[in-house]
Amino acid sequence: MKVLVIANSARSIVCSAKKAGYTVFALDCFGDVDTCRCSDKAYILKHSHETELHELAGTFGETDAVILGPGYEKLKFKNTLNNPPAVMEEVNDKSKLPGKLLSMDIPHPETVSIEKARELGFPLMIKPKSGSGGMRNIIVKNEGELAIFEERNDASEFIAQEYIEGIPCSASVISSGKDAVVVALNEQLIGVPWLTGLPFAYCGNITPFHSKFNDEMIRYAKQIAIEFGLAGSNGVDFIQTEKGIVAIEVNPRFQGSLDTVEPAFGINIFDAHVKSFSGELPEVRESVCFAAKSIVYANKKTVISKTVSDTLKGCMEKGRAADVPRPGTAISKDEPVSTMLETARSRSAALEKVVKSSRALRSML
Repeated sequence: MKVLVIANSARSIVCSAKKAGYTVFALDCFGDVDTCRCSDKAYILKHSHETELHELAGTFGETDAVILGPGYEKLKFKNTLNNPPAVMEEVNDKSKLPGKLLSMDIPHPETVSIEKARELGFPLMIKPKSGSGGMRNIIVKNEGELAIFEERNDASEFIAQEYIEGIPCSASVISSGKDAVVVALNEQLIGVPWLTGLPFAYCGNITPFHSKFNDEMIRYAKQIAIEFGLAGSNGVDFIQTEKGIVAIEVNPRFQGSLDTVEPAFGINIFDAHVKSFSGELPEVRESVCFAAKSIVYANKKTVISKTVSDTLKGCMEKGRAADVPRPGTAISKDEPVSTMLETARSRSAALEKVVKSSRALRSML
């Protein structure tokens, strides 16, 4: 089976597909070393218009399926294996999602338009109406900070949300449109100081995640997937508070947690994604290890040296790094540099290993 993956960063999807035995073509914005190695052919996207992008996709010849990843979900191809556009739009709109979750009796932060933000009290979370990754999220602590934000030209593109404190976590779900299986629960690393200077940037995962609210998370995630008719690989983000689980948002696409779910549970997420469109769902598995992933962000404008790239290639060969940039790649401050991966028998050991490797990389930049 020949598949084409189009995404801002296609690496995790492409490499999962290659491990499952698919012929894989890739279009993404980075062209990292491992993306090129895993794909049978790959091109880098450079601000292509939709017509040009379709022409570029056509150079791969006929493919059996097209998978649209983050940044390109709205493209139209005749043979996509994605959630329908209407479903994508519904779950991606953070201004409408709260009402839907309320009707399902699933806890969710109170959410209002920017104009009504003061009704929530302080502190409050400000986030874009759509999009993921947390890089544009900010906390507003008082009236003065809110007034400054309201002066922004793009203020109307954001929503205000009740600020919920707790442990960020997520459920990885494989759905058929009518049924769903939660294949993993994951701890999320968000705004971690030894990885990024952005307070709410997604920085990785630790899988599996264990808490006394696991059954609650699984129930909510399945309920959401079935209610929205989600298909393929999807994710639901939560915050675990002292009182229970609060649903934050739904990601109707492949998630970054793929990198930790696969080694922790011995499952191939891409293969499960494809098969779900034929109604076949994977069985629930027990974890075989703990897997940790960290995304290292640049703390200044950086040009990747051959030494850094070669070091990361060496780690990649051992399964301990991914998203390896080529020598000469220019990376802006607060943009991701590379991904470090580790496994161990315990959460603490996996985290300790990934902290060490991440700090070693940052020291080289």
